[in-house]
Amino acid sequence: MDREEVLKILKLVADGKVSPEQGRDLLEEFFESYEEAKSGGKFTIEVVDNFTGKVEANIKLPVRLARFVGNFVKEKDANFRIGGRVVDYNLKEVLEEVIKTRESVEIETEDKRVTIKVED
Repeated sequence: MDREEVLKILKLVADGKVSPEQGRDLLEEFFESYEEAKSGGKFTIEVVDNFTGKVEANIKLPVRLARFVGNFVKEKDANFRIGGRVVDYNLKEVLEEVIKTRESVEIETEDKRVTIKVED
């Protein structure tokens, strides 16, 4: 377990940047995801231009970090924007579902395709 990550969460609480309840939730997620992290896995987001086939973004994060970051997504900011358009998917919910089920999700607009998955 990474002691520094736990200390960072405690500092966020001490500095008033997150509430004690949010800090508790983050710590619980951290401890739960610590076990998952042992088995590895990368949370991947790939954005492809449908017209050119060009990969515009290929983001890979450890699952544990992706889950941790997801805790900071505010509900009002949780909707995806693809090419400036809001699509009807909640980022936090998609992130949690992909990590939990290990099944990929594809979101497609006229001009972009976003694939979200966990790779072992």
